[in-house]
Amino acid sequence: MTPRLASPWVDLLLPLSLSGLLWERSGNPAGMVLILAIWCGLKFLRWLPSEPVYGVLIGVLVVSLSAVIHPISGSAPTDLILVLLAFAAGLQQSKAQWRGGLWFVLATVIVSLPFVEFDRFNSNLDAIPWSVLRDALPQEAVRIQRITINRSGYLYGLFALVGYGLYRSEVRPWLSRLAVVVGVFSFVLALGAASRAALLFPIAAQIFTELCWWNRQWVARRAKSLAGTILVLSLLFNLALYAPGSPMVAEEPSDVGRAQVAQCFVSQSLRSLPDLLIGQGYDRVSDHCASKVFLPDRTSGIPHAHNVFLHALADQGVITLILMLVALSLVFQRLFSGLAGDAGSLCRTGLACALFILASSLVESTLLKTSLQQVISGYLLAIAWVAPLPLKQENFRTIGS
Repeated sequence: MTPRLASPWVDLLLPLSLSGLLWERSGNPAGMVLILAIWCGLKFLRWLPSEPVYGVLIGVLVVSLSAVIHPISGSAPTDLILVLLAFAAGLQQSKAQWRGGLWFVLATVIVSLPFVEFDRFNSNLDAIPWSVLRDALPQEAVRIQRITINRSGYLYGLFALVGYGLYRSEVRPWLSRLAVVVGVFSFVLALGAASRAALLFPIAAQIFTELCWWNRQWVARRAKSLAGTILVLSLLFNLALYAPGSPMVAEEPSDVGRAQVAQCFVSQSLRSLPDLLIGQGYDRVSDHCASKVFLPDRTSGIPHAHNVFLHALADQGVITLILMLVALSLVFQRLFSGLAGDAGSLCRTGLACALFILASSLVESTLLKTSLQQVISGYLLAIAWVAPLPLKQENFRTIGS
C-alpha cells in the first residue's frame, strides 16, 4: 500500500469517526476515539518502511489510547499529544493527497447532521439585521450531540474555511460550487452554535488571508517578520482582553469573569520558579481558579482558562508554552512563504485555518477533551509542510511555462 494510494482514502475515517456518537452519548465517545486512532495509525504505517521513527509514534499512540478514552482529569497530557500525532500524520503529504484529504474533512459537515441537537438560546441571532429572517431561524443554539456549543462552533468554523478554500482552488466548476455550498452551510451552523468566536473569526481569518493572497509575493519575502507580528498582535490582544480593568470587558459580566479566571491562571503559574518552568500538572490550577471565580448565574466556577496558552502555561509550564509559540511561528512562516509557491492555493487554505485556530485559542480552551477537534486542528496545521513537487515534475513545469 503506497502512500500515494492510501492517504486520501484513509482520511475518510475522519468524518466516519462521528459514527461513534451512535453508540455513546458523550462529548468524546470511545468509538470516535478508536476510529481516529486507526486513522492516525494508518497514516503512520505508510511511512514506516522508510522512516522507523513512525513506529515510535505508533507506540505513543497506542500507549495514549486508554488515557484518552478514560481520562482522570479535565485537561490531560493526551490533549496536546493527539494534536502532535495528527500533525505528524499530515506531514509531507502531496498537493493531491491534501486535496482528497480536505474534501473528506469537509464531508464531516454532512456526516454530523444526524447528530445535531439544540441547546440554550442562540445569542448570535442578534447579529442578523432582518427580523423576519431572525425569527424564522431556530432560536436554540446548535451543537453536535454532547460536544459543547463552543467546540461544535469551532469545528464548523474550521470546516467553513476548508469549504471556501476548496471553492477557490477547484478547477471543476461543479466541485467548486459543491464546496462553497457545504462551506456556507457549515458557516450557518457555526452561526447557530451561539459562539461569537465561531461567527467572527472565520470572517476575519479569510479577509486577512485574501489580503495576503493578493500581495503574496510581498508577503512571501517578509514571511518571518509577518509571523512574528502575528504572535505579537496575539499577545497584545490577550493583554487588552485579560488585563485588570480592561475597557474591552468592563461592560460584560461574563467577559469580566473570564478575564478574572485568566488572571488567576497567570498568578498561580508565577508562584514559584519550578511551577513556572514545568507547570503544576493537570487540573490543579483549574480547580483552584474554579473555586475562586464564578460567572453570573453560575454556581460552579470555570474549569479552564478560556485560553489554550494560559492553560498550557499552568499545566505544563513556560517551556511547553515557548515550544508552542515557536511551532506556531514556523507554521505561519511556511504558510506565508508558500503563498507564492507551487502549492499557493493550498497554503491559502492552510493560512486561513491556522489564523482561525490561533484566534480561537486566545479566547477558548479549544484543545480540551474532544478528540475530533484535536485531530482536525493538528492535521490542518500540517498543511504548512506540504511536500514539494518531485524534481522532474518541477522541471517540466518550468520548461512548459
